[in-house]
Amino acid sequence: MNGDSSEKTHVDIAPKRKRLRWPLSIGALVAAAIASGASYNASSEAKTTAAPPPLTPVKIARAAVFDIPHVTEIVGTVDSLNDILVRTQVEGVLTAVNFNEGDLVRAGDLLATIDDRPYRAALAAAQAQLARDRAMLAVAERELARGQSLLRQNVTSVQTVDQQQAQVEQLRATIALDEANVETAQINLSFTKLLAPTTGRVGLREVDAGNFVRPEDANGIASVVQMDPVSVIFNVPQQLLAELKDHAQTSDGQGVAIVDRDSGQRIQGRLAAFDNRIGGGTGTARVRAVFDNKDERLAPGAFVSLELQTNVSAEAVVVPKVAVRLGMDGNFVFRIRDAVAERVPVKVGYNDDNIAVVTEGVSVGDAVVTDGYSRLRPSAKVQVVEEAPVADPAVVRVAGVASR
Repeated sequence: MNGDSSEKTHVDIAPKRKRLRWPLSIGALVAAAIASGASYNASSEAKTTAAPPPLTPVKIARAAVFDIPHVTEIVGTVDSLNDILVRTQVEGVLTAVNFNEGDLVRAGDLLATIDDRPYRAALAAAQAQLARDRAMLAVAERELARGQSLLRQNVTSVQTVDQQQAQVEQLRATIALDEANVETAQINLSFTKLLAPTTGRVGLREVDAGNFVRPEDANGIASVVQMDPVSVIFNVPQQLLAELKDHAQTSDGQGVAIVDRDSGQRIQGRLAAFDNRIGGGTGTARVRAVFDNKDERLAPGAFVSLELQTNVSAEAVVVPKVAVRLGMDGNFVFRIRDAVAERVPVKVGYNDDNIAVVTEGVSVGDAVVTDGYSRLRPSAKVQVVEEAPVADPAVVRVAGVASR
């Protein structure tokens, strides 16, 4: 009984030990695989850490020196220096119109005539009155001289001579009045001829021959507008007014130009006058500039674009405007030295759409980043993929106008 039990135990235990060997073998294999993977990952990580970071591609420009004019763009309105509405100063029938609409007339040219017959008659009457009173004065003066002679002989009284003297003085005053009436009649007669008050272009005719015209007529006969030269009136912010006046005095008013956005052409002018006050509601002052207009391209009332020079930065250090960035501490640039980027604070004295004048922080020849700065950090190594010089601001400005 015991022998059977012992044999059975031996038979049952042996297979169990064989089954336990497979789990152990699988576990060993898994452990080896994990160890091998860990070793591979550690090796790859070591290789990745050891590799240098990639270079940041950037574009740069070299700081250059230029004389930079401070230019402000302003919109102005063309205004004639003489814009005159021709009106009649006497009433009457308009007998002739001696101009065509749009004619260029000279000062003193005959534009129209009014029926002058009533005014000729009035002049003749005034002249006749003057002649009659002069004749009466001559008689009175002879009677006075005779009375004075008789008075010396005690033949007449002093009272009689005094009356004769008074009559002479009265007639002399009457003649002065007659002479004024004659002059008035002559002036009224001259008003029947409407002359061009200035050299300029005649506008559309407001009335035709045969109409009865009066001085009270609101539209007059026609307008004459001086076309050459013309002026442009524009508003300047009060912050720029003092600087503009100083520049106008030192440059004899030069530094203002009309810019043709289509062709890129400029019409140079000069500052002529500043208004005597600043607008209370706008904080601006009106300024007048004068331009030659021989080809009459500028029409009164038209809006024009102006470039107004208020100052000049002589021999200024200039960089492209895109190179100057705004940070928490103010403006800065990324300067490249030995293929390494450094963040440099700068002070900007003036800038426009294309360039910036740097007064502190950058020297002539320094390389500043113009593109790729969004990926830059201080001390980052870079690869310069393009280097361009700072373009001449005057050339850039002309090209920019032509492209608008």
